[in-house]
Parts: sequence; C-alpha cells; structure tokens
Amino acid sequence: MAVESIKSYLENRIKSDKESDNVDFFTKSAIQKAYYIGAYSRAVIQSSYNSEVSKNNTTFKKWLSNQIISFKNLDRIYEMAFRFEQKLCLKIRNNSEVRTLAHEVPNSKSTGISNAKVSFAFVAGFDDYQKFIKENPSNKNEETNQDGGNND
Repeated sequence: MAVESIKSYLENRIKSDKESDNVDFFTKSAIQKAYYIGAYSRAVIQSSYNSEVSKNNTTFKKWLSNQIISFKNLDRIYEMAFRFEQKLCLKIRNNSEVRTLAHEVPNSKSTGISNAKVSFAFVAGFDDYQKFIKENPSNKNEETNQDGGNND
C-alpha cells in the first residue's frame, strides 16, 4: 500500500500505537521532531549522492555517523542537513514537505523522553523515508540508488 507523503507514515505509526494500546509514543512533539529530522536526514543523504555540484557526495552521511542522536542535538542535525541541501543544490523529492515538517514541529520540552527514545524516533523516520521512496519512485536514481544511505 503506497502512501503519498512521509507524514502518512507517522500517522500510520500513531494509529498503530493506539490500536495496540501503546503509550502514544509518536504523538509527543519531541518524538515527532526527531522522526521528521530523521526523514529529512535520509533525504539529504540520498540526494547528496546524486548532487549536481558534487557527485557521489557522502560528506553529510559521514558527519551524521559521528553525531549523538539526542534531543539537544536535533536542531544542529537539522541545520547541517539544511546547509548541505543548499550547498550541494540538492533536489530532494518532496523537499518542501520533509524539510517543513522537520522544521515546523513545535519545539517542546523533552522532559521524560530519554535519548534512546529520541534515537529510536530518528531512526524510524530515517527508515520510513526510505520505504516511502521505494513505494513511490519518481525516477530511476532514487529507486536504484547504490550508496545513498540504503545499506545502513
């Protein structure tokens, strides 16, 4: 079942949580922010590989692999992803959606949310963006991307 936006993946996770009587994990704005920044990071990694400015660029991917995924670090990750998007003139599919969602989720307090939970949400968004691209291919490069973060 193909969905039309990355936001739909999060909505499906929230619906699944409610059906299984979980704690509404993905309804917390701090978790949603981590989820969307994870998706945006995946989008930047994939697009960097196909950059017109620097083909096969893996600089952001390498930078991200050395970062601690924590609530305090999310804004820094977003800012670096945005810088790479601008610097490499990336053509991110649905960039306005994924970037806007990552940027506009309200910055709430992370009280009671561990770094492990933030990391989990980040990775969930990172993985869901890849599923979204595979289910909704727009061109051959995105579908068969060799090193754009598919094998992590």
